[in-house]
Amino acid sequence: VHKMLNKYLFQGTLERAPIRRRNLKDIWAQCDGRFDPGDGEFYTAEISLGLFYPHKAMFVAALAHEMVHQWQWEILSAERAEIGKDPIMSHGPSFYQWRKPLQKYMIPLASKF
Repeated sequence: VHKMLNKYLFQGTLERAPIRRRNLKDIWAQCDGRFDPGDGEFYTAEISLGLFYPHKAMFVAALAHEMVHQWQWEILSAERAEIGKDPIMSHGPSFYQWRKPLQKYMIPLASKF
């Protein structure tokens, strides 16, 4: 699913992130972004997805949500660093700019599920 979302939503710009299914407390999923000072790269260490979702659409929406964070971290944070700004992974305007592209595929985008 990550590969398909990356292709159609992010034009293949995201790296293949390690995806791990595990017990998560009080959340459906999370994105762990890291910075490697050696090569100056922003990368996604892992996308964690919970073990249970009420339906497949919720699973896809949770993964898409975390992929927006992945985009913020890998792409937007790298661009911001070039102009001296701090990295970003938030539920602000750069997150919600993905609402309309996701709606095209009937995937909702919300700060919480």
